[in-house]
Amino acid sequence: MPDSEPHSASVLAISVVLYHSPLAQLRALIESIDVALRRARLANVPLVLVDHSGVENYQRDCRALCDAFALRETLQLAFVAAPANKGYGAGQNRALCEVESPYHLVLNPDVELAEDAIALALATLESRKDIALLAPRGFSEAGTPEYLAKGYPSVAVLALRGFAPNWLRHRFPRSLARYELRQDPSLDALREITLASGCCMWIRREWLDRVGGFDERFFLYFEDYDLSLKLAKWGGVLEHRDIHIVHHGGGASRKGMRHVMWFVVSATRFFNRWGWRWFG
Repeated sequence: MPDSEPHSASVLAISVVLYHSPLAQLRALIESIDVALRRARLANVPLVLVDHSGVENYQRDCRALCDAFALRETLQLAFVAAPANKGYGAGQNRALCEVESPYHLVLNPDVELAEDAIALALATLESRKDIALLAPRGFSEAGTPEYLAKGYPSVAVLALRGFAPNWLRHRFPRSLARYELRQDPSLDALREITLASGCCMWIRREWLDRVGGFDERFFLYFEDYDLSLKLAKWGGVLEHRDIHIVHHGGGASRKGMRHVMWFVVSATRFFNRWGWRWFG
């Protein structure tokens, strides 16, 4: 992006859904957004935080955190306390009702953006009008790849990746590598992918509205995969190798039986809609 006067705030809007999300991670995310917006020469960008915790003390602390960023010229923070937790997709859709912009950035509270992430994403979307969804490359805090982009899953691969012990997973390296697109390296900046992670998505808002946003029948898990396939009917779903984020998230099996149940229910809904694949 050119280093001149700040762009109009309407070019981009950002949304984050919270549920007892650690405030330290949320602060780190907002700080990274602020830095990336300065690098992109953007000002007064709406950032909508939708909270599903329903806990007054937590919401008070979130509002105090928003107040701490009130004087930053890059951001216009809005905090929405949802009356009920209707799921991740519903929370993102609620945020979309608050803003209008050509491009929308969907984020999880457990990520941090690289300094040049927003500038690179917007420049790419401006130059490639055929892109519906743009995804970054993810890395752990230690700098190891997270493989956020995915191929179409099979039931066997999801079970291995989500719930199998390490010794069993190591017996099926090729299947896991295919799902995580490890065997499809690209020397180009952009590569087509099948599925993008909802922890970080740059989406062309016009096409996001055309597909009706997130399907709220997915309470948690697979709503991002469903959205990726719906948007692919309108434009490209691509990963940019030079757009980086740090992802602090974990798998469903490490979050307790309730998350396992949501994972299984959402996986069943996803396969019923898009087609079952048992192995591979």
